[in-house]
Amino acid sequence: MNLYSTLSFLFDLAQPFQFSFQDSATDILSNLVNLHNTILYYLIVILIVVTWFLLAILLGKKNHISHANLNHGTLIEIIWTITPALILISIALPSFKLLYMLDEVIDPVVTVKTIGFFFCGQILYILNKRKDTYTPAPLWSSYLELGEKIIKPRFASKLNLVYFYIPNVRANNRVGPHNKEVLSVIFGSLLGDCYGNRKSREGIRFVFKQSIIHKEYLFWLYKFFYERGYCSNNEPRKFSTSLKVRNETKVYHRYEFNTFTFRSFNWIYALFYKKGVKYINPKIADYLSPLALAVWIMDDGCWTQYGVRISTNCFTFEEVKLLVKLIETKFSLNCTIQKIQTPGQYSLYIKADSIEHFKTLVLPYFPKSMHYKLGCASK
Repeated sequence: MNLYSTLSFLFDLAQPFQFSFQDSATDILSNLVNLHNTILYYLIVILIVVTWFLLAILLGKKNHISHANLNHGTLIEIIWTITPALILISIALPSFKLLYMLDEVIDPVVTVKTIGFFFCGQILYILNKRKDTYTPAPLWSSYLELGEKIIKPRFASKLNLVYFYIPNVRANNRVGPHNKEVLSVIFGSLLGDCYGNRKSREGIRFVFKQSIIHKEYLFWLYKFFYERGYCSNNEPRKFSTSLKVRNETKVYHRYEFNTFTFRSFNWIYALFYKKGVKYINPKIADYLSPLALAVWIMDDGCWTQYGVRISTNCFTFEEVKLLVKLIETKFSLNCTIQKIQTPGQYSLYIKADSIEHFKTLVLPYFPKSMHYKLGCASK
């Protein structure tokens, strides 16, 4: 067996004169295959029944089909009228479902065709004003022609990362998959102070807010998303809120920014929100990484005398227990749950015997201004 045949078998590539379908990678193709199989089943049944009737009438002599009510019988007319209708209905229902799934048409501004296997490092996805492609640089020319516009890419030699800008794209055309680094920052932020905002029916945007003392950290987040095409070039906005405590009014200054609205953020929103309230879904364990943990600590963590406390006030006791289990399983950290002064609210505490291991996991991702949250002096 040659190399191509081996790879075709392993990765289910299309074969010459292939009879069956390739394995589906999307819900739409899965439904198409199911519809095809359903229609084929009914066609085979109808073919067998009609063939049997024809042969029985044409070849039968003494035992040929005859009945007094065969031509003008009410029962037989009801049967051959209702049966095709039921068959058509059973075909129509999955057809309508598939039709509505296909209604969400993705019409990208640029379509790039790549030929190769996924282990060659080719990952293609469309974001907002930028298309990021991990691919060997020699495959690209210095300029790409798009209609009457010339787009000049920028190359990053270490990662073979190609950036090139695209005009404004509607939210329903901003698709994934988003890379692991972006997902880690989003998931870590959602465990902290970030929240999802359904601005329109087209998708979700995420809003980031921090007090003025954490300005450097918020601008670090903004730079992270801006460089990857997830937000505009408008820098974080400064705003003030007034809070009356007893007879004194205090003014708090903060900064905020938000990402663009992405339809491909809907699944993330569904993982974190139930009826508009943030909650913990066990499936987030698949997306927790040291970077996500670092962002979560920078958002909601604080250094105590011996360990790190994470504010989890907005989650229930059962949800905090689930977070403890996820952290212990995923990162081998020794954690516990602590009560706070407000009844019914709890915080998550990383114990002193895990702090050194914890620092090795998250400290490489910390901006200098946030080192104090791990008990380290800002260098």
